[in-house]
Parts: sequence; C-alpha cells; structure tokens
Amino acid sequence: MNFEELFRDFWWLMFPIFGMGMGLFGMRSSERRSREVMNVIKSYVDQGKEVPPELLRMAQSDWEPSSRAPSSPQQSSSWNFFVFAALAAGFTTGWWFVRGESWSFAFIIVAVTMGVLAIGALVLMLTSRRP
Repeated sequence: MNFEELFRDFWWLMFPIFGMGMGLFGMRSSERRSREVMNVIKSYVDQGKEVPPELLRMAQSDWEPSSRAPSSPQQSSSWNFFVFAALAAGFTTGWWFVRGESWSFAFIIVAVTMGVLAIGALVLMLTSRRP
C-alpha cells in the first residue's frame, strides 16, 4: 500500500485526529495557566502579602464549570434527547429509502442505537432533579 492508497482510503481520519489534537492542546494550556496562577498565589502567600482579588478570581474560575456548559443537567439531557431522536429519525428515513438493498441493515442498526440513546436521555430528563 503506497501513500496515495493510504490517503484515499483513510483521508477522513484527519478530522478526528485534528479534533483530538486541539482538545489536548486546550487541556494542556488550561493546566499550564492554572499552574502559573497557583504559583503566583503561592509566592504572595510565602511573602506574607495579601493575594490580589483578580488572582483569586482566576483561580476560582479554573475550578468552576465553563460558561459554555449547559446551565443545568436538565437542559443538557433535553438537548441530548432531541439530538438523538433527530438522528434516529434521519437514519430510519435513510433505511426506508434503501430497504431493498443488502446493506440497508447498517442504517437500521444506527437508527435503533440512536433511538435507545434518545429513550435513555428522555428517562434521564424526566427523572433528574430540578433545581
């Protein structure tokens, strides 16, 4: 197998590999920033000085959930339900159009899997505690 065949067969792997790389880069830079903030706070404490409130806010924001996260688990599970239900409906429609083909089982397998995940998200949404 030469490089051309390898790229032609596996070109799509560049997207998940790039996503994983960006995730690792983000985690590493966040960890480095947290460590630097803690080192500065430690140096203030070692000198007996009062720590500036900006540094304390930076340290606290590193331990709090991201502002981009859903505001509540209820909101998160409701989005999960709608996304999985839409995917199940889409793959079911795809299966309906190709149901006579020998490979149509792949669509129904994914549709059933997404349906089960939608039902699970619905159960979590209905049974979770409300704030």
